[in-house]
Amino acid sequence: MPQSTDSAVTDVYALTRKTDDEANETWLLLHDKDLLIAFVDIIDCGHELWITDIAVNPGYRGRGLASRLLKAVIHENSSTDIALACCAITMDLQEWPKDTGGLPTDALAAWYARHGFRPAPNEDAADRMTRVP
Repeated sequence: MPQSTDSAVTDVYALTRKTDDEANETWLLLHDKDLLIAFVDIIDCGHELWITDIAVNPGYRGRGLASRLLKAVIHENSSTDIALACCAITMDLQEWPKDTGGLPTDALAAWYARHGFRPAPNEDAADRMTRVP
């Protein structure tokens, strides 16, 4: 299947939001009908937003979905510091095909850098990256 442009992805997969106010946590979600195909999980830490996870269903990778989600977070929080731990993980969601893992950590760091994130390690996370407005 050919890769979609951002506008085509916007037309096909509506962006929805789920919020847990008690935990200061928000998820931006993309679905293909009833199937969750991509999400980003964000926690508001007060002084910055922390992206805990960003994942795309293995069958939907290469379509710009993760970029669309990350751009939405950045756009909606343009005056807020955003941080994350840059490490490749394997998602284990029952409704997704077995995950072979996403980008290797070096490629993932380069991908985040293209979105304006820079290394900012601290005592809690040696792989921490931040995007400062």
